[in-house]
Amino acid sequence: MSSSIDPLSCALEALMALRRRGLYPNEVLIAKELDESPYKVRQIMEDALKQGLVTKKNGYYEITDEGFKRVLKHRELYVHDFFVHGDNRWSKSITDWGRHWRRRHGLTRDVLNKFYRVLADLDGRVEELIPLTELKPGEKGIVVSAVGGFGAARRLAEMGLTPGVQIEVVRRAPLRGPIEIEVRGTRLVLGFGLASRIAVKKV
Repeated sequence: MSSSIDPLSCALEALMALRRRGLYPNEVLIAKELDESPYKVRQIMEDALKQGLVTKKNGYYEITDEGFKRVLKHRELYVHDFFVHGDNRWSKSITDWGRHWRRRHGLTRDVLNKFYRVLADLDGRVEELIPLTELKPGEKGIVVSAVGGFGAARRLAEMGLTPGVQIEVVRRAPLRGPIEIEVRGTRLVLGFGLASRIAVKKV
């Protein structure tokens, strides 16, 4: 099953998003966040309790360290599958993710560490991330991942497009043309294909 549709991980994401807003997640709130039935969410959360991914007190859920690790892995798989490859065929055979990111996608250890920090600090659910190509002129986003082919990842890092940096779209060409962005006071032009692989959290 693709990481992007793993119901348990999605429920844990929703729980964390609600807690960041200062709310106390129960089945009803999590169901609303996921646009799912409270009955189905109750079943999912019972499974999460059995696995030690959450605790429950006074009707509210809290994520455990193991649950947080599961969320981080879900986020990593989602970004990899949705933004880098467009499917989950690759992720099924990967055992060493650090090595995969470095060898297959050209990420340096420094960029990879930034990527994991941004995933851990992500405000909201990973499913809310969008490709850079969906930002309109004047809109801003925080880069979560910038991965193309092996050489592209290095070029993006050299241009300052690394996880955690804020970018603003200046202008876009019609149809699937290039996109001009501003990053750290510098304007860059990216091809549509490469820009579509950059995952951002809209500001």
